[in-house]
Amino acid sequence: MKRIEIEVGDWEHDCCGPEVRRHTEVRWTVIPAVDGPWTETHHDLTGIKTVVVAGTVVELEALQEDGSRIPITHLPSGPSLRKMGSGDRGDIIELHTGRVVDRSEGGFIVTVEVED
Repeated sequence: MKRIEIEVGDWEHDCCGPEVRRHTEVRWTVIPAVDGPWTETHHDLTGIKTVVVAGTVVELEALQEDGSRIPITHLPSGPSLRKMGSGDRGDIIELHTGRVVDRSEGGFIVTVEVED
């Protein structure tokens, strides 16, 4: 098994991104990167190389403006983050403290464990 860091966020997630929780299975189309996290995409990006990643979510982190990361309990759906979803208030909660994390800082890193 190996782990891949995938950046999720910005307009892609706000538009139509699903809720993401640890220990759940995902199958995402991503833009691979040589150095750094890959980028998840929901849209057809003509001319850009994409690959499909399927595996288990093992870590969720909110990116901060300074590049630091805060472990979070779950990643709300895009509509919930925009306060347009039903059920989930869209709050981003720090994993170990229960503190609400300011979302204005950046996107998210989802670490996915995949088969070698």
